[in-house]
Amino acid sequence: MRWFALALTVCLALFAHVAPAQPGAGGKARGEFNFYGRGARSAMRGARESTRSFQEYVRQTQPAPPQIVREVPAQVVVVSPRIVQAASDEIGDYIYKSERHMAWMRRQAEASGDKETLTSLDGIDRNLAAAKQKHVALCDCCAADTIDSAAAMACCQVINESLAKAISEHDALMKRLGEEQPVEN
Repeated sequence: MRWFALALTVCLALFAHVAPAQPGAGGKARGEFNFYGRGARSAMRGARESTRSFQEYVRQTQPAPPQIVREVPAQVVVVSPRIVQAASDEIGDYIYKSERHMAWMRRQAEASGDKETLTSLDGIDRNLAAAKQKHVALCDCCAADTIDSAAAMACCQVINESLAKAISEHDALMKRLGEEQPVEN
């Protein structure tokens, strides 16, 4: 009888230790939600970093003021259409990936009836739409034979600001949902 009581006590102790480790019924859905949430954040940050890199490239290749150009004409650098196209494509790809991840998150929030998350997603989607719209304008100003660097910089500025707002709103959403945010470098 003592052995039975001891065995029962050991089993209960093990069960008490293992039981809390079992995931809840929505564990898989939360894991997928967090995966797509992290993917959306990563894609938005990638778009923002690509935009910043493109801005820096354009800033470095802008012609010098006229008085300097006359003195040292070899310093005038022309923006490369190939680099412009590659940067523009990269920014667009990241925005598209962000939209795909956000659409998945929206479907999950709609399925669970989470109105607060849907409201947050609306704000993020508005900012992504603004970034996408300016990306189209960036593509248009970069498609010409000569690239209007001032217009390209203005488009990049709006894209950067829109993405910054989207990232900030996304981080707030993920924090509310209990997702730990990555440490910034």
